[in-house]
Amino acid sequence: KITTHFQKPKHSPIGQSYGSNHSRQVELSAAIVNDLIISLGLPLSIVDRSAFINFMSKVDPKFTVTSRRTLTRKTIPILYEQMKNRLKMLCTTATFLSLTLDVWTDRRMRSFFAVSAHAIVDGNFRSFVVCFTPLWGSHSSSLLLEKYEEIVSAFGIKDKVIRLVTDNAANNISAFQDIIIPGFEQYFIQDENEYTSDENDDIQANDGDISDEYEYPPEQLSTTTSSPNTDLTSEDLIQESLKRLMENNEAFRIPCFAHTIQLVVKDGLKQCQSIIYALEKVSAIAKLAHTSTKFAERLDAMKVSIPRAVITRWNSQFLTVERILTIPSIELNETLVQLKYKHLCLNARDLSMLQEFVSLLSLLAQATTATQRQKTPSISFVAPSILAIYFDLLNEKKHVQHTTTICDALLCSLISRFGGLLEQMEIDVTGVGVNFQINKKFYDLYKDPVFLFTPFLDGMFKVRWITESLLDDSSKERLCEKVKKLVFDHCLLIDHGTLDVQLVDPTVTESRQEVQGTSSSSLTMVKRKCLFGNIEHDLTQIKKPKTVDSFNYIKEEICRYINDDDNSNMVLINSTTSHSYKTLAKLAVKYLCIPATSAAVERVFSQSGFLFRSHRARMSRKTLKQLTLLKCNDGIV
Repeated sequence: KITTHFQKPKHSPIGQSYGSNHSRQVELSAAIVNDLIISLGLPLSIVDRSAFINFMSKVDPKFTVTSRRTLTRKTIPILYEQMKNRLKMLCTTATFLSLTLDVWTDRRMRSFFAVSAHAIVDGNFRSFVVCFTPLWGSHSSSLLLEKYEEIVSAFGIKDKVIRLVTDNAANNISAFQDIIIPGFEQYFIQDENEYTSDENDDIQANDGDISDEYEYPPEQLSTTTSSPNTDLTSEDLIQESLKRLMENNEAFRIPCFAHTIQLVVKDGLKQCQSIIYALEKVSAIAKLAHTSTKFAERLDAMKVSIPRAVITRWNSQFLTVERILTIPSIELNETLVQLKYKHLCLNARDLSMLQEFVSLLSLLAQATTATQRQKTPSISFVAPSILAIYFDLLNEKKHVQHTTTICDALLCSLISRFGGLLEQMEIDVTGVGVNFQINKKFYDLYKDPVFLFTPFLDGMFKVRWITESLLDDSSKERLCEKVKKLVFDHCLLIDHGTLDVQLVDPTVTESRQEVQGTSSSSLTMVKRKCLFGNIEHDLTQIKKPKTVDSFNYIKEEICRYINDDDNSNMVLINSTTSHSYKTLAKLAVKYLCIPATSAAVERVFSQSGFLFRSHRARMSRKTLKQLTLLKCNDGIV
């Protein structure tokens, strides 16, 4: 009967159920919330399903399942407050923090503002989300500023924030979702017989009590869905707010490195017309590997796998091209002919074009991956990466035959955006043979000295990224002195805690590492290029220091550190190694906590999007906010 469907599920007989405070009742209730709903992202409605209630009765007949209403109105809010208190304690422990900020719009066009914090505490990198709050239509601009001030005040971190990392657009999803390598468009068109989705098992679920529009005054109701013009205005307002947020603020904004690199790549990909046919072949081969059982079996027999490309990640598409080129062309073409795909065979010209294409983008792809790390320094990779990419593109420009336009476009875009950083590295960007126009949105931001001196604090680089580069000897010497001066000045300031300190001559008397000349053989690429391959050959070439004037302990620390054989990127952070460099260690804790990208805050949106799947689009803002923060901070709380 239909009435039986609405009958209240039967629980254990009276007297045989656990009390609400019984340890077993508390344990299982907590496991359902923490493990199933928060960690696995299962819908809140699962606790009201008869199948789940029957399952739990078999697990423990005395256990009483908590209703969704109780979870939403009591259990989750309590966990949320407990999490906030623990985050505040963590912020109190941290000496310095960096923040990443971004804005996200859900399926119902409701905007959310997210802030993630990054610090080094007790020698460990810690990342956590301190804010995921709704914004309200045309009020987004003022609310953004208000919420930021509210967050830094509530967590007591206003004077601890040293850098703000923001995306290069108000809404990164609309700006970067369509970076597709030309020729791969067909790869992402789904065939009728392809697997689609299995997310239809909870289509009627509503994971909030009801929509929470009633919780706010009418003047604050969302207006983001009114028209496309409203969305655009909202994004413009948010950008203006971020700009105002930076004014008269000791914390400086830096752009997301990964997104700036994406823009460079995007400019290069616009010039792929000359090799589009070869790229289309590779795209078709890659798709065949995931749609044809016979082809997949042949690849498996060759012990080869082709990774699946992701539409939102250009580097995943690049890796697909790179992997296909590792397959012996004779074997690959024979297999394609046998399976009646002769039109996809790669000839010598195709292979030559694709090899050039991969070679051009290789270091850009490596830099994109390297700078999104979470547990080790990432800001220190920016300057060494740009220096390596710049000289690599100059070298490629001399040798490419089929991809000259791509190379020029990449070089032009790199200089227009990172030219400010290249200038700081003693490079004359006007004499490279390409016409470029300075992009002021990025050019000046990358002049921030933090990009120059943070590699020094990373034991992997120190000054080797300069001495082993293709810079001329005089430029190397000037840049090394410039970096050491910056380090000296910041060490002095961090020890004295004031900007009124009278700085002395920061020239460091030391046994300088011998600047190694760069032979012409370094331009020959026999194997796959490595982003920092030049540094790896120099790790054993450090001389012992001479006697240093003991009057200046900072100079002595810098000298000993440069000549230290420990080349770990955590040498100034790990408690076992940092004790020898008290001042440099403090500087490393302060500045190496800066993430190079806004990837951390974008992961928040990824988690929120997972919780707010299409069939759960009625979840209230409040519930979505609390569940997102609980899930993102799961490992901390």
